[in-house]
Amino acid sequence: MFGTPSSESGEFNLLHYWRILRKRQLIVVLFTAVLVVTTAIGTALSTPYYAARATIEISPDQPTVLDVEQVTDIVAYQGGSERRAYYTTQYRIIQSRTVIGEVVRRLREEHAVTDFDELEDPIAFFKRHLQVQPEMDTRLVHLVVEYPDPDKASLFANVLAQTYMDANLERTRKTTMDALTWLTDQQEVYRQRRLSSSETLKSYEYTSVLAAHKAKLKSQEQLELSWSETRARRVELEATYQRLGEQIKQGAWLALASHLSAESSVLTRLLEDHQDLQQERTRLASRYKDGHPEMQRVDKQLTGLEDQIKQQNAEILAGRKSRLDTVVAGEEALARELDEVTAEVQQYEAKLIEYDLVKGEAEKNADLFRSLDQRLSEVDLSKLLTPNNIWFVDQAEPVHQKVRPNLTTNLPIALLIGLLGGVGLAFFTEFLDSTIKSRDDIEGLVGVSFLGAIPMLEATELAQLSEVDRNLYVNARPRSTVAEALRSVRTNILFRLPDRQVRRLLITSAAPREGKSFVSSNLATIVAMTGSRVLLIDADLRRPSQHKLFQTDNDYGLSNVLMGEAGLAEVVRRTHVPGLDLLTSGPRPPNPAELLGSEAMTRLLDSIKTYDFVLIDSPPVGAVADPLILSRCTHGVLMVVESNKTDRDQVMQSRSRLAEMNANILGAIVNKLDIRKSGYGYYYYYDYNSVYYDTEVDRPDPERHAG
Repeated sequence: MFGTPSSESGEFNLLHYWRILRKRQLIVVLFTAVLVVTTAIGTALSTPYYAARATIEISPDQPTVLDVEQVTDIVAYQGGSERRAYYTTQYRIIQSRTVIGEVVRRLREEHAVTDFDELEDPIAFFKRHLQVQPEMDTRLVHLVVEYPDPDKASLFANVLAQTYMDANLERTRKTTMDALTWLTDQQEVYRQRRLSSSETLKSYEYTSVLAAHKAKLKSQEQLELSWSETRARRVELEATYQRLGEQIKQGAWLALASHLSAESSVLTRLLEDHQDLQQERTRLASRYKDGHPEMQRVDKQLTGLEDQIKQQNAEILAGRKSRLDTVVAGEEALARELDEVTAEVQQYEAKLIEYDLVKGEAEKNADLFRSLDQRLSEVDLSKLLTPNNIWFVDQAEPVHQKVRPNLTTNLPIALLIGLLGGVGLAFFTEFLDSTIKSRDDIEGLVGVSFLGAIPMLEATELAQLSEVDRNLYVNARPRSTVAEALRSVRTNILFRLPDRQVRRLLITSAAPREGKSFVSSNLATIVAMTGSRVLLIDADLRRPSQHKLFQTDNDYGLSNVLMGEAGLAEVVRRTHVPGLDLLTSGPRPPNPAELLGSEAMTRLLDSIKTYDFVLIDSPPVGAVADPLILSRCTHGVLMVVESNKTDRDQVMQSRSRLAEMNANILGAIVNKLDIRKSGYGYYYYYDYNSVYYDTEVDRPDPERHAG
């Protein structure tokens, strides 16, 4: 901030916030004081409340119809999340409308408490005075009731604890009764099921079914054996028959006859006769030819004998075919009988399986009936025991020491909240403040260079000076803070002005009463102190003030020169400041803007050759167009801005108007800076002349002078 090195930005940001708090410290103090006083008064006038605490123990082993071992298993299995959920549920039950409504009813009917009679919602009223406070790492819960009457507070806490315990016990009883009703209904259902399954089991003739099943199994085994043997015989006969049929097809009837001769004596004899004729023909063939009668006779006999052999072969094969057909028929019959027996065996097996199912169902129904009967006895017994998992540890006792409102607690809290709220309000006020306050506002928002800041004069010191010395303060106090600040402004101006024989400066402001005339006269004095010859022109022809500051008359001046009534040498006045001359405004003309914008004004300024500096005090830019006209005749324009008063929008608008006239805006001077109030003043000075300002900051905080 304000050109600070980046390495120190964090430090200066904190310093910036501290300056804001110093500047707005009155807001912080007033806000905190009002809040603390209001809290103190409210605490003193508030109704005192007394707290009574009843302590109960809540066990997670809730009433159940399970046996003891099963309850232990479930509690041991519960995780941390389940246990937290259980206790949170119990806390909600304690604060439920059902429980608190019963508490209110008991207080009215059993204890004759009338505090709730006029209330629209007594349950909500009771809940506002109730706190459920579990004790960490224990099963203990404190029921705290805060009430204006300590005796009633203890009564309310005890009745609440007892009501909650009774409600929990009632839930246990209801759970037991519901379980008892359900078990009774289920017992009747399973009793009927057991009777029905027992009757169904008895209707089965298990012994006869089992005997028939065994007989059929034995018959099935015998049939399977016979069928296997018959099938093997059929396969063998079928293979032999097919092989013999193949020999016939191949014409090997003689070889077939030799194979079958063992089965037929006739075929054996025919084969012997056929062999004898073959031998005889062989013998005759050695003697006779084929056509010989003897050869023909033998051939004829052989043909007849061969026909007989073939006929025998066919008869034997036909017999074998008949046996094969008989075996095939027997095999088919055995297969049909085996299928029938197998189906009967499967039927008996299905009956046995169904019997086993009916028997198992009957046993299960009997076991369930016995279990329900046992559980019904346990639940019936638990109904008489009526267990409860909530116990009274400590009953509430009346405590006659109030818990709220507590002044020692409320005041520190109010102080802390007041400080925080005051700080927030201070920053919010600063945020809403759109006036020029800092160098950043001048350079960042307005867009002009920062030339310096002039502190506000102290009334105690001004009271010691004459009126002329108060107006020309730097002449009376050349080593004051104001003088050093203006010297810094003078140095910055010289750096920005071109090197000319006569340097003309226009001094203006955005709004009236910003100390523009004071800055003009004192800046002219500071420049004259360097040995330069300075002419201060009061160009505010509407509301002139320089003649008042220098304690001289205004009978003649600039207006006379511009209207041609007098020459410059005739109207210029020498002041008591060495090197500083004054040209007052003169009588007020009817047309100030026309005079200032006339050729006469230009000729006047151009004719000034004997001065090193010409400072022109002009009206505000936001009020009239005079400074815009004069800006064309000067080498630079200085804008005077009153600290913490001039709106930045006004300054920005004035800068824009001057820029439209192509004026050379050298920068802005912050005037009437209250060092202690603004929080920024010392920083401005430290930036330029730190050696002078330490003592200024250390001065007491007197009344301020408007400059």
